[in-house]
Amino acid sequence: MNHWVIERSIDADSIESALPKQVPAEIWGYAKAFLLIGRLGVRFLWRSDAGWLDVQLSSESSERVFVRVAQTEMPRGVTARELDVLTLVALGLTNAGVSARLGTSARTVSSQLERLLEKLDQSSRGGLAAIAVDLGLLRLPLPGGPPDEGGIGVAELELAYHRRLDRASPRIRADVSTRVPIRLGVIVPEGLGSDTDQVRNGALLAIDEINQQGGIGGRAVEVFQERVHTFDWASVEAGLLRLFEADVDAIITSYVSSEHHEFMELIAEYGKPFLHTATFEADVLRAESDPWRYGMVFQTCASETHYGPGMLRLLGKLEAEGLWRPTTRRIVSLEVASESMHLTTPAFQETAAEVGWEIAATIETPISGTDWAAVIEEARSYDPDVLLIANFIDHELIDFQRTFLGAAMPALVYCIYTPSIPSFLNTLGDQADGVIWSTTTGTYDDDLGRRFRSQYRMKYGEDPGWSQAGAVYDQVRMLAAAWSSVDSRSVSDVVRYLRRWPYRGVNGVYYFGETGQAPKLYPDMTNDAALGQAHLVYQIGRSGHVLLDPPPFGTITDFTLPKWLPPRA
Repeated sequence: MNHWVIERSIDADSIESALPKQVPAEIWGYAKAFLLIGRLGVRFLWRSDAGWLDVQLSSESSERVFVRVAQTEMPRGVTARELDVLTLVALGLTNAGVSARLGTSARTVSSQLERLLEKLDQSSRGGLAAIAVDLGLLRLPLPGGPPDEGGIGVAELELAYHRRLDRASPRIRADVSTRVPIRLGVIVPEGLGSDTDQVRNGALLAIDEINQQGGIGGRAVEVFQERVHTFDWASVEAGLLRLFEADVDAIITSYVSSEHHEFMELIAEYGKPFLHTATFEADVLRAESDPWRYGMVFQTCASETHYGPGMLRLLGKLEAEGLWRPTTRRIVSLEVASESMHLTTPAFQETAAEVGWEIAATIETPISGTDWAAVIEEARSYDPDVLLIANFIDHELIDFQRTFLGAAMPALVYCIYTPSIPSFLNTLGDQADGVIWSTTTGTYDDDLGRRFRSQYRMKYGEDPGWSQAGAVYDQVRMLAAAWSSVDSRSVSDVVRYLRRWPYRGVNGVYYFGETGQAPKLYPDMTNDAALGQAHLVYQIGRSGHVLLDPPPFGTITDFTLPKWLPPRA
């Protein structure tokens, strides 16, 4: 059964005739009455011709109410009559009081209560009342008519609907709220230089904006940050367990997950949506091979397997345009000791050979403390036309570039991701000129991207990088779109929404398809730029980061020959 959901923000002057026909007119009457009771939120069930409706009313202001109406089904086989009993028990009625309202015997009520205790896993009448209020298992109109007095939200709403309660009626407690915040866990990886700030700031910017706009249906997004040491599993595991204990509704992070095989197993056991930018094909394949276990995991960028072919595509365009001429057609890859940065796979070597290139060597470098002088000399011995550098540690790549300029060879320097981090260009200045770099998740330089960068600058006093801050910002916004459209407590509904509906963020379009765990990449996986994130390739020059490829985003003829290469003949 496909359930529909309708959300509206209305005030006392809204015209019912303009509202959706499938929602009974009485519900809009209750929505107007809600403005009289001074509550932040009330939730109840309504029986319509088409079945049960879950109705949530949330205060947006003293004159405006947010209404969410969704088709639903009764949980655990609770019947309509049992819901009547549960509602009246929550109002504080005795068995005799319930039977009088329902026109049944006290014995029948007692039997119905026994069934409710079993179905809802409760051991007492008080437990039933509490769970009814907590989960909105309360029926309107109230069985037997309006109550004699207020108290819980549905009772006051019923009285207000029947004009027996107004704004002047005293409330038991003025600051009561039934809108539980949506909890979002953010894993902030340390040991990654300024990328640590990019992850935290991008997430907090999105959360602050959402909360300033009233939250998700009136519910604030509450952030739970866990700072972990990226390469220390004990630290990462402890951070995850603290988020699990906080019962967060979803978890987001950058690429810390790819460094620890156990990470995905813990996430799978927790079972809540997890969004990350690990750029790691092995995790994508693991998730897609067992969707029942890993179906809630989303890698919000394409994998590292596309970096090599994307580089070959750019080299071919530079040759075709006469902008650069290789001599040896050899590539040397410098790869940090991380599974997610292993690019020179047999498949990539075969692809390179098909277009006339040779992967002459793969040199592995440590996470930190690389002897770049020795590495560069080893690379020089292969006489390469291109150095492919797969290293996501900003200070390591900064050290490489400085060392390389002191002993340069006539080879293009093609980096993966890291120059997107602000510290790279901020530290090197014009020493970075000529470096080419690419990313499978980059912030577009369009209206959305420029607005994001402006908002980031206003909040933090500095520009964001060109990848990670926008990627994490988009993760929060994607989740917010899902939470606004379906019940945030239903993992299956949230996952289905994320997978089914494209989302246009500041880093492009996220479209996972019905079964995917990573978005499509343009032009590597789709020819439709409106259904994918662009595989962006930049070159650093005097004007900063210059976008070369792919069209229509970049212009290949903006390429300039690096100063360490001989001029074209």
